[in-house]
Amino acid sequence: MGERGQYVAILDIGTTGTRSIIYDLEARTIGTSYTEYPTRSDFPQQSEQDPLDWWRTSGETMREAIRRSRVNPKDIVGLGVCTQRAAICPVGKNGEALYPALTWMDARESPSYKAMKAKVGQKYSIQKIYWIKDNYPEIFEKAYKFVSTDSYIYFKLTGIFGSDYSNSIYGILDPETLKWSDKMAEEFGIPVDKWPDLYQAGTIIGEVTNEAAKHTGLMAGTPVCVGGGDQQCACVGVGATKKGIAKATTGTGTFVDANLEKPIYDPLGILFTLPHVLKGRWILEGVLPGTGAILKWFRDEFCHQEKTLAKSMGIDPYAIIEDQAETVEPGSAGLLVIPLFNFARGQIVNLSFAHTRRHVARAIMEGTAYGMRGMIDLMAGMGVNIEELRIDGGGARSPLWRQIQADIVGKKVVVPQLAESTSVGAAILTSCGTGCYKDIEDAVNSMIKILEERMPNPKNQKIYNEYHPKFMEILLSEFSKIAR
Repeated sequence: MGERGQYVAILDIGTTGTRSIIYDLEARTIGTSYTEYPTRSDFPQQSEQDPLDWWRTSGETMREAIRRSRVNPKDIVGLGVCTQRAAICPVGKNGEALYPALTWMDARESPSYKAMKAKVGQKYSIQKIYWIKDNYPEIFEKAYKFVSTDSYIYFKLTGIFGSDYSNSIYGILDPETLKWSDKMAEEFGIPVDKWPDLYQAGTIIGEVTNEAAKHTGLMAGTPVCVGGGDQQCACVGVGATKKGIAKATTGTGTFVDANLEKPIYDPLGILFTLPHVLKGRWILEGVLPGTGAILKWFRDEFCHQEKTLAKSMGIDPYAIIEDQAETVEPGSAGLLVIPLFNFARGQIVNLSFAHTRRHVARAIMEGTAYGMRGMIDLMAGMGVNIEELRIDGGGARSPLWRQIQADIVGKKVVVPQLAESTSVGAAILTSCGTGCYKDIEDAVNSMIKILEERMPNPKNQKIYNEYHPKFMEILLSEFSKIAR
């Protein structure tokens, strides 16, 4: 382990905002700052962001995190980056955005994509590039690179267009060789030279430039360590690095991930097989888009009274919503929320005059957990058996939501002390990449602490076992319509 007085800085650029954190080498948060940025969604399936907002908030939050930490930037041994995945943006030679970034939630399909959909599969960056190519062919031709969120930030920090495998898999990356594929480049009509260079997560890509130092408050010359996609980093950040342990993150969406020693593929196409940030490892991932976003939507559209009360009391309105949801019996009197709002296929099923806002709030929480269980069941069907679930994100902050997850999934639920485990995972990679720890296992043992463990309540399990098949029947039916 490194010397005392050494720190790592992390830029966590998510779907809704940027968080900068200064950690010591035991993952204690020394200083942090968070700022949201807008997403343009003028109509269903559109989701665009301005990459300059990523960079602006990176500077604002890092300067503030350093100020709050009172750490001398000279003592920061490295900067790590973790990001939302599958966003794509065409940029010029100097890194200027030629069109807004299409985020992972953007579901628009162009004629070129529809014609190639079966071949493209889970290569979502290609889907978005096709949309740009069909609608703005001059931008496609002018683009020097098509970059994901991480690559844009690495360029702004170091002047190097680079990305790791966990972010690059959505492009023309060959899943077997982990190199850009000449065959796919030709097949999909997107040349290899329009993609950034590839790096293994946990390696140093470059150093903070003088210009980036002024912007972020970091020292020029600070090593920049390649991190990875948010969910792969979160797997490391909760300590879900061993067989039998899965990770479930509930933020804007819900992601369930299990470790693989070699890639296996879901014949149904529901689960994704993706490169890990751990060398030579993979993850099997199930995704429910928009789950946390639904609770935010519910808060903003239907809980004005709760928001006003929370403001007067100086508390988070989610705390009031949770207290109200806790008064509702498990199962929400048969109410089911199908969390496919992103695809204009979200449903509130069995709604009646007997239901209240409290029922809807609890049903949103339960719907997320039903989805988690469905993904874990699919994994078991592929021979990946899960004994323990480690959770993080917004869903891990709520004691009620934690218990709901344990009751529905039917597994031991473990909650790390730090809910923002995406950035903890990036801190572990950065600590190893800069030589502060000898390996990932050493860093995980020193940097991850457990807050609590929860076991399922058998009485509640019985209720949820009745509703879960009904939820999955509707969910899988809607998934099949989206796939078509």
